[in-house]
This record gives sequence, C-alpha cells and structure tokens, in this order.
Amino acid sequence: MTAFSIDLWPFRSIGVIVAHPSGVVYSTQAGGYATRHPALEGVFIPLEPGDLQARLDEHFFYGPKWEGHCYSGIDDETADFIDRLLAASPLTRAIVVDRTRLKESMEAWIHVTIASAGTDGDRAFGGFDGRSGVLIWENSD
Repeated sequence: MTAFSIDLWPFRSIGVIVAHPSGVVYSTQAGGYATRHPALEGVFIPLEPGDLQARLDEHFFYGPKWEGHCYSGIDDETADFIDRLLAASPLTRAIVVDRTRLKESMEAWIHVTIASAGTDGDRAFGGFDGRSGVLIWENSD
C-alpha cells in the first residue's frame, strides 16, 4: 500500500496522531530550534487546545529548563508536567506520556499512550485504548 503524506506544520493547534495502519503518514515540525520533521503513520485527531498550547510553549520554549532546545528527549519531570496538563481536561485525560519513549520525545512531538477511552469525555479516542501515538502542537520556533 502506498502511503499518503500529510504535513501538519500549517495546523496551528494541538492534536494526537494515533499509530494505526491507515496508509497516511503525518509529519510536523518539532524539536524547537532543531526544526526536526518526525513522521508517524496513523489517524490524526485534532484537539481543542484551551490554554494547553500556551502552557506547553511556556514550558518548552520560553521556560528556563529547555529554552527552545528540547530536541533530544524529555525527562521524567517534563513527562509529569505534561501528564498533569492532560489529566486536567476531560478531552485529554485519556492520554498519558509513554515513559518508555522519553528519549524519542521532543518539543511539539511527545510520545503518548491512549490509556483509557471508556468515558463520555474520552469519545474522541474510542476504540484506541492501549494504542501508542504522538501529542503534537505548533512548533514554537
């Protein structure tokens, strides 16, 4: 099967690419100043960002910890921060950072797992329980 490729860089919001054999490969700009272009085959689910985008930008790009240089993995402290942000919203509470893939994560490309999609607020992820994916947002460089 020939895969189609979609560049999400023009998408100026937050979403999740759920890994799934769809024939569509999604890519976006990530990694702060490194401007990497990772890609994943799957299904893209756009999310309503609320203040999530601003809080992620503040942590990864403007904050003193990463200062736009988060392109070689994240640590447990950053994973905890992201998990707290995601757990605070009914729309994203089914998503958790994949602790086995911290070294592959970077600004605007965080490996996640769909932990549970069983409640009404988690319908966007119905049927994807246990699947891996990537949380993306607008690269802040």
